[in-house]
Amino acid sequence: MFDWFYFTQSFPGSSKQDYDTIKNTWWQLLTKEVPTTPVMVDNPSFMHRNTNVFVAGNWLVKGKQVEADVPHSLNPLQKNAPRNRLGLAMWLTDKKNPLTARTMVNRLWEQLFGTGLVETLEDMGTKGAEPTHQQLLDFLSWKFMNDFNWSTKKLLKEIVMSATYRQSSKVSKAHLASDQYNMFFERGVRVRLSAEQIRDQALVVSGVLSTKMYGPGVKPWQPQGIWMSPYNGDSWKKSEGEDQYRRAVYTYWKRTAPYPSMITFDGVGREVCTSRRIRTNTPLQALTTLNDSAYLDLSRQFAYRILNETRSNDVKNCISRGYEIIMYRPVAPQKLEALVRLYNRAFDEFKNDPDKTCGIIGVNDAHNNPATAALVVVASALLNLDEVMTKN
Repeated sequence: MFDWFYFTQSFPGSSKQDYDTIKNTWWQLLTKEVPTTPVMVDNPSFMHRNTNVFVAGNWLVKGKQVEADVPHSLNPLQKNAPRNRLGLAMWLTDKKNPLTARTMVNRLWEQLFGTGLVETLEDMGTKGAEPTHQQLLDFLSWKFMNDFNWSTKKLLKEIVMSATYRQSSKVSKAHLASDQYNMFFERGVRVRLSAEQIRDQALVVSGVLSTKMYGPGVKPWQPQGIWMSPYNGDSWKKSEGEDQYRRAVYTYWKRTAPYPSMITFDGVGREVCTSRRIRTNTPLQALTTLNDSAYLDLSRQFAYRILNETRSNDVKNCISRGYEIIMYRPVAPQKLEALVRLYNRAFDEFKNDPDKTCGIIGVNDAHNNPATAALVVVASALLNLDEVMTKN
């Protein structure tokens, strides 16, 4: 898409008729709808502006003129590389420059293990932390560039298929004594899922995740009054149908009013560049997944899925199936007993209070009965299990 045009010369043509013909042809080409891929290009050389050093940081006091270059402490630009964005891309992916591959490996390692081989993702220089496994970082970086040809998918497969990643996350007193923070990977990782993963997981488990791809951002449920646009009076209009259940990556994001439930789980506000997310553990997170209307709706959908798949009035059968859907393994007897107690307590409360029953179901339909309402409570508890919110 072009935002503007500038012509250094007028349209050619010896007569007004020739001029109009060329102008109309140009306009037809400009407005023709064809499949395109947006590409950013540099301005031609005659439009390049001079760049000067600002003396003492004052843009009004210009020092010597400078040209585009890379840090001299690192490897130089390739001989055939132009001094523009293309040249910078060639330099970044040059196999003589290990920094790009090392940074990428470290970031992918952090996403899988919770902590990078270099803990300070935002600083892999002399001011940052030292690698815990220098040779491993070098080895994976070399494979990423050479054997995998910069394929992120191949690198991820290499890591997750390793014996290190496939360890159990159970911890013993000996492990805690020798390696409290698991810096040497004596055990499997245990780390809370990201904000986007928590939402997407709930969508999948509930059986409502939309598989639509691409397109504009969507607006799932959020409370009135949080999202405001004083400058144009725009308001948050909840998406309908499957759009409200699209993956978190499609959620409409405004920097001054980001989606609140994701912010609670350490999603970034995007007002400034964030080089590393820091995971927190706060009461607000439990309050969000237990009480947020979006998660309450997913608890309902999860309960409906359980009823649809079991087609049974047996409480234990329903709860067992729900646990198996979300955990991919049978429920232990002690856990089943605790969940059945929760169901019974909720059922006793709902059977004597039609208003509460309707409140938990949300609408007065076929599901508006104490048994289903109690199952919604259990479904919510399942979605909030520690072993569900945490990668073990």
